Amino acid sequence: MTIDESIHEISPFFQVKQTKWGGRACFSNANIPKGTTVLQVSNSTGTSISYEFRKEVCHNCFAYANARTMKYRLNYESVKYLIRDPHCQINPKKFLGAGLWFCSDHCKTSYLQIPNIIELIECYEILLHHFPNMLKRYNITSEQEKKLNSIPISESIIQSVWDEIENDWIPRINNMKTTKKINQLPPISEDEYSCIRFVCESLFKLKYMNPQCVTYHAFNMLQSNELSKITRFPVLLNFQKLVFQTLYIMLPSHLRKMLSIPLLRHILGTEYGNAFGLWQEGEASESREFFGYWVFPEASYFNHSCNPNVTKYRKGNSMLFNVNKDIKKDEQICIDYSGVLDLPTTKRRKFLADSWFFDCACERCMSEL
Repeated sequence: MTIDESIHEISPFFQVKQTKWGGRACFSNANIPKGTTVLQVSNSTGTSISYEFRKEVCHNCFAYANARTMKYRLNYESVKYLIRDPHCQINPKKFLGAGLWFCSDHCKTSYLQIPNIIELIECYEILLHHFPNMLKRYNITSEQEKKLNSIPISESIIQSVWDEIENDWIPRINNMKTTKKINQLPPISEDEYSCIRFVCESLFKLKYMNPQCVTYHAFNMLQSNELSKITRFPVLLNFQKLVFQTLYIMLPSHLRKMLSIPLLRHILGTEYGNAFGLWQEGEASESREFFGYWVFPEASYFNHSCNPNVTKYRKGNSMLFNVNKDIKKDEQICIDYSGVLDLPTTKRRKFLADSWFFDCACERCMSEL
């Protein structure tokens, strides 16, 4: 895929270019001194907080208070003034808070000030109402999981699953009344629940994103790792199917019209190789908590090096990329994907190959080998 011209606008410090060895990379526009922030991003296309940390992490700034429950959660009084659509499925007497928790009233207010945020809150609330029953029915045995993981994967196998959904399952669901559709919601686990919320946010943000902006173009240009990831973990094909079926049945019309099989596959396929971990701030790498993940399209064009010249870190709801050594003009700008730079070479390279589907050939790996 050729580089879209708008991708060059990601940062004044570097350009994304097609490489002679294949793929894309970031190259410096000029000499860059140590300490320079070459990129700061806060406009993620989607975030996912794992189910385990759902009440312990602020959904606005991602603060964490050592396993203590966040003090502020949504109530109906907080959101009722945002409801404009008479068909909104938020029930004032049964409002569950949409699974959103905050560290302060300021963070809760900031979140509610996002334009049209009530549409996303409505989706989260609907999912939260149905999830207990869906989870209760989820009972995949180790034998069933083993069987799902034994499926031989190819592009044609993946396509055949989605063709069956498109040509058989969707028409059948469309012919059902609303109450009967709800009965078709599949059993899901906590992992699918978190992923569904991630896709909901991605659909919501893409709906209101300017199609001419850099983030939108960068998202569309991201490489999908769908085939590589599902080949390694075939059970993910069934996982994706459950996520799509749940979304198709429960999404309100304002986001349902955004949902398509190709878009879902791109959202999940690009997440597999481009997501950044959501980690606890202010702790050493070996002791910090891992909360989930988020996707920043503009930050997804950095390649990996086991001796990176840029260090990435989270600051609230932003990701910053700081130069850790002087960079020369036209030098490639690289980050560390893995957080396992202290491992021996063979173990480090295996981890990278298993997680990001490439054999690291950076200068450090080649010299150590």
